[in-house]
Amino acid sequence: MRTKLYLSTLLFLCVTFFSNPLQAQFEGHISMNLYGDNENGKTSVNELNMYVTADRIFLKGEDEMNFGQSFNSGGMLIRNDKKDFVVLMENNDALQVTKSEVEGLFKMFLSWGSDSSPNSSENEEMNFEYTDRERTINGYKTYELVISGKEADSKMSVWLTPNIDINWGMLAEPWKNIPAEANRAVNQSRDAVFTGKNFPMLVEVTGKKGTETVMEVTNINKSSIAKAMVQIPTGVNLISVTDLMFKMMSGN
Repeated sequence: MRTKLYLSTLLFLCVTFFSNPLQAQFEGHISMNLYGDNENGKTSVNELNMYVTADRIFLKGEDEMNFGQSFNSGGMLIRNDKKDFVVLMENNDALQVTKSEVEGLFKMFLSWGSDSSPNSSENEEMNFEYTDRERTINGYKTYELVISGKEADSKMSVWLTPNIDINWGMLAEPWKNIPAEANRAVNQSRDAVFTGKNFPMLVEVTGKKGTETVMEVTNINKSSIAKAMVQIPTGVNLISVTDLMFKMMSGN
């Protein structure tokens, strides 16, 4: 149950960050903590930093994401002005991939396996309901959205503020070849949430063990520092997906 709730939270955050078509007004740095269980059953804390300008977004975690010996991610740059994504790696390499290439990868992955059954519990319809509860978080007034499924013993509370406007660019556009489960979640979330200007400040999960924080924004700083953070560092070599696959297969 706990694992499923965390996966649902992660998917909701992805949809939230990548689905709201807003005009760019905010520029600066947003930091947040993501909470989960580590191997010892204790709560782990990972910091995620988000640098935003008018046409670019840079996401960088506290720790590098490891994808085997050939692929360690030091952050992802979303360049709406270039219509591409740049994933920083070790050895001064950076993977450059366009939106259409990502859609092609989705299509390839789907061809390798069958889509999930519509009767699967993972495809459960989620209910979205706004409450009359309000809360001030980091100086921003927020409103509660409750997300729940058929299982009455758990729910997710997402505290949203309408006062942080970010230009998501191509991330707000329709995407082709998205797996059915993710596509349903995207459509449900867009219909329930993203007709307004909403940004998640806090996500809590309530279950049999009580209420636990899954994500919380810890700092919002309107600053020009983001302009420097959304640039590709000097000396970085851009490589394609084909180049990366060749490097991984050759062990370089």
